[in-house]
Amino acid sequence: MPDVRIAWITADGEEREEAWPTIERFRAWALGEGLRCSWRAYREDADGEWELVDQGRM
Repeated sequence: MPDVRIAWITADGEEREEAWPTIERFRAWALGEGLRCSWRAYREDADGEWELVDQGRM
């Protein structure tokens, strides 16, 4: 399974974006870190475009 791109904004306004193996791994890491953020997950489609596959808040 290809990586997902996770873009998140912390409670203090910092924006970050990273590749993660799965959304569940990102969520587990963020919960373990006590991270408060909103996030969006993107996966590359067959045409090379990034499409939104999930989003949430912690």
